[in-house]
Amino acid sequence: MARMPWEITREMFLDEAEVGLLLGKIRHALSVAKGRDLAAGRHDQLILETLLFSGLRNSEFCRLKLSDTILGHGKPALVVRGRGQEERTVFVPGHLNDLIRAYVRQVRPILLPDGVAADDLDQALVFNEHRQPYERTGLYRRVVRILTAAGLGDRACVQILRHTYGYLAYLRTGGNLLFVQRQLGHAHPMVTAIYAEFVSESYGDMADKVGSNGP
Repeated sequence: MARMPWEITREMFLDEAEVGLLLGKIRHALSVAKGRDLAAGRHDQLILETLLFSGLRNSEFCRLKLSDTILGHGKPALVVRGRGQEERTVFVPGHLNDLIRAYVRQVRPILLPDGVAADDLDQALVFNEHRQPYERTGLYRRVVRILTAAGLGDRACVQILRHTYGYLAYLRTGGNLLFVQRQLGHAHPMVTAIYAEFVSESYGDMADKVGSNGP
């Protein structure tokens, strides 16, 4: 039987311990970097943590503009544009908004094309080392390089960050399926529900909560 398009396996996402190790390696590398290596490290951190803590697809990240961030609209969220006129609001944690502010202030000006104003909200949020907005293939390769350097080996890909977000969002919100579905932009809750099978829950405890007002 062919695998359903929304089926995932345990190897396709990181658990909480693995996320901690990944972030630890990225942040430790930044703590000892200097000069150009420091700027490149902050660039990679912005890419990695935005994907990890928003669940954006590869193409959605590439389409992000400065106006789509807290610097453009003042909300702790990203305005994510899909195909055509589709868009959704993805709320992100405070530390990611702080990271975006710092990146835009300290690193992004180095990568801006000649003649592009730093405060032009219609410009891309992230430019590559060639001073061009990222396209899907270039971003994919960059993420693979970052994750490979962090020790993920054959598991290194953009999709592992999106799946990790889905898993963490379900786990850390106590199974709020609607929140996860809307954040990830899934058309159907059946797609989102796949993350539930990887979260251990006590049915006895849940049954007690349902009956907490009983005699």
